[in-house]
Amino acid sequence: MPYALKNINTMIFFVLMKFFIFVLLAVIFILPVFSQYAPIVLDPSYEHDKWKTNPRDLMFYFAAYTVSFDSNDDDNGDSIADIWGIPEWVSFEIKKTDKKYLLEDRPKWMTDINLYNAGIAPGDNSYTVSGVNNMKEVKSDYRFVRGHMCPKTTAERISKDAAYNTHTLLNAVPQLQWQNNGVWKKIEELSNEWADKYERIWVICGPVFFNKTPSMRLGQNNEMKIAIPDALFKIIIRENPENIVKTISFLIPNIVPKENKNPVEFITNIDRIEELTGLDFLTAIGSAQEIVEKIKGDLYEW
Repeated sequence: MPYALKNINTMIFFVLMKFFIFVLLAVIFILPVFSQYAPIVLDPSYEHDKWKTNPRDLMFYFAAYTVSFDSNDDDNGDSIADIWGIPEWVSFEIKKTDKKYLLEDRPKWMTDINLYNAGIAPGDNSYTVSGVNNMKEVKSDYRFVRGHMCPKTTAERISKDAAYNTHTLLNAVPQLQWQNNGVWKKIEELSNEWADKYERIWVICGPVFFNKTPSMRLGQNNEMKIAIPDALFKIIIRENPENIVKTISFLIPNIVPKENKNPVEFITNIDRIEELTGLDFLTAIGSAQEIVEKIKGDLYEW
């Protein structure tokens, strides 16, 4: 091989090596690295979306829940595409069980890579407000955290993998810490208790925006901005032995005083939640033989 040609090949080799190293460093140090989902094994005996909430957006199916995630559509009717970066609703069935598959080591929060790259789903950096960890006065209660829609404790009734996969931003909205650990957690605990009492129940939950437009968002600098709900709704459904469908519904302000931990204070009805969200619930009920009883009253009557 002529010396000049050999020298050119050597130069090309080193240029390619430098390019490869640059790309590798970019992947390692610049591009975000996300945890991967545990295996998603759907149990056909679970009817997470039995009652067919509408409308439906970007649908995802996990072992413990079903989620409709917001796309870049027009959410408030102003003819401009909106991106919330959170689920519009999450639905899940809870069954009676005496088994618990405790997930002791929580994973880092995950996201959908394709939606992240498209600017539709956030990465965990959107929730990490710079400086908060250095402010002990703020980092415990006075901040917005990743609030599970389907909680880990409910998914642990199915499997460890199901619990693991609740730690995705497809299943979270920004919640004020003490609301998340206060009245919201209390209703989660009640839901598990009701499932054990009534054999099976269903939960539908999600964000509420007054005037259907976010007033606040999380995210700094070049991070994706995610909508902070003004309130959150939770609808709990059961069937009694006479096949009567009974529901109890809650509407909880996202910013709520610490002392307001009694779920009774936040009881509302499905019609009110439909009015605020534009969602339609219980659309699967089409038979005249089925009766819907929408309860508004004492928490323990239903």
